[in-house]
Formats: sequence, structure tokens, C-alpha cells
Amino acid sequence: MQEGLDGRKGRPPLQGIAFFDCYRPAHLGFHKPMELRHIRYFLRAVELMHFTRAAESLYVSQPSLSIHIRQLEEEFGAPLFERCRQLRLTEAGQLLFAHARAAVLELERAKEQIADLQGLLRGTLSIGFTHLFSKKLVPAVLAAYHEAHPNISLIAEMGSSREVEHDILTGSIDVGLAYLPPESNEIEYEILTSDKVFLAVSHRHPFAKKTEISKAELSKLPLVLQSIGNTMRRLVDLYFAKENISPNIVLQLSDMPMLLSMVKSGKAAGIASSKVIEDALFHRIPLPGTPIVWTAGILKLRSVPLSAAATEFVKLVKLHSQEAL
Repeated sequence: MQEGLDGRKGRPPLQGIAFFDCYRPAHLGFHKPMELRHIRYFLRAVELMHFTRAAESLYVSQPSLSIHIRQLEEEFGAPLFERCRQLRLTEAGQLLFAHARAAVLELERAKEQIADLQGLLRGTLSIGFTHLFSKKLVPAVLAAYHEAHPNISLIAEMGSSREVEHDILTGSIDVGLAYLPPESNEIEYEILTSDKVFLAVSHRHPFAKKTEISKAELSKLPLVLQSIGNTMRRLVDLYFAKENISPNIVLQLSDMPMLLSMVKSGKAAGIASSKVIEDALFHRIPLPGTPIVWTAGILKLRSVPLSAAATEFVKLVKLHSQEAL
């Protein structure tokens, strides 16, 4: 994959690496303090000698990894890689690699010893999540968690927000990722993301070319919605009541993937967040009146402290949420 060209020297296109030049990169215009993540990204890039593959293995974008490497170079005041035809370390990069590898190994030993004290070397962690989190966040977090804690048995179940809340209350899961706020006061939560809700239709639907819709049109439109009791459904019902709209609900489903399949068929329209309906098979139309804004995040039982295993999972969720939501 061609990702750069040294225009000043007329070199041929590079294969699979982000291109700057072979000298010290220009200042980016900001300075971010060095974090352990910078070192881990650097070590992974050295291990694979390929920015794109390193980024994929870390579940981050290639531009994001490149920025972290540039920030590290600014921190040390020297280029760490020669980004020419073949990616290779500079003398400064070789020095940093030797020290960084030793430092990370020591940190891993300390982590293992502390984890042993906290019960992270064995056990089971159960999580529940909604469809919103299933595309990027949960796969990335589960992979990172398993790599960090291979002896922890992971159980992950996808369901509706209502099912996630039920499983938290019954103790079936340790942590949940779902729409907010929960129905029960026994559940505490932390917001991860928010977004607007849209009317979703397939490109074969009669409204596929519309950019707006009236309340009268919406009230007559056949709709497929999530089941009553679901958090998103509660927000939608409140919207209809506030806007004095009597919806034409032809089908109610608890399964979000099945609901989206129905919308794709063109038989009915749906109402969902833009993060869920970002697929190219859907056309989004803003809802008339006051828009619906939803939030989603991390849920846990208020009366029970998180275990060490669950705490580590939550940390990874927060770490990956900016890239994956």
C-alpha cells in the first residue's frame, strides 16, 4: 500500500509505512508529555518494522501511531526511525529501544507481582454489552485484556440495555456497557459517549432521498422499534409524547441486529443513533422537533466494589473508547 513519497529526493513510493523524511521531523506545534503508551507503540513498531501492521496489532489507526512516534521523537529531540525505502532504527532509536525494552520488562514483572496480589492471574470476568459497542470497542478491549491477563476466563454476552441491567442486578455479569441512564437506582454508571438519534431508512425506501420529515409524515410512517423497556425505546417514547406524535409502530424487537435487518429490507423505518446506523446501507433523516440525544457508558452494581479483574477491564474500555466509539 503506497503511503508516502520523498518528493525532495525523488525516491520511489514506500510500501506500508507512514512517510516523513530521513531527517529530524519538523515540530508538530504542540508537546504532549511522554506516556507509557508512547513507549509501547514504539516497541511494537520496532518489533514489526512496519507502521501499518503495528497500528493494526494495537487496535489503533496508523495516523494515531505515527503521531505518537513523532511525539516521542520530539520528547528525545532526535529521529528514532529512518523512514526511507525500508523502515529502520536510527542510532538514537537503537539506544531508546534497548533502554525501553528493559524498562517495560521491569514494569511487566512489577505488574505480574501486583496482579498476583490482586487476584488477576486467575479467575473469571463476565461482561454484558449492547450492539453499539460490538463493532469496535468490545473486540479491541477483549483482545487487549486477554493479552494482558491470559489466565482470566472472559465471558461476554451481547443483549439489549434492559438485559444488561438485569444481568448486573442479578449478579450474572460484573460490568455492563449500555445506553444510559439505567432504570434502577441500584446501578451506578459512567458516561463514555453521546450522540444524536435519527430516523433510519434503507436506500430503497420511498424516503431515501429526503433530508427532512414533518411530524405528520412521521406519524404515518411504518416503524420498527426496540421493545418497550429498552433504554433507547424509553427515550423515543418520551420524544413522541413531547412532540405530540402518535407513531405507527408495526414491529417491536429486542434484538438490534434483527431490527437493522428489517430496516435494510426497506419495509419499514427505524429510529437509532448515528453510531449504530453509520452503515452505508442506511439513509439518515433528522427527527422533527427537539432532537433525541442519548448517552452510553459503563454500568456496575452500586453496592458491590469492582474486582481487580473488572477494574482492569474498565481501564481498558476507557483507554480504547476514544478510538473505537
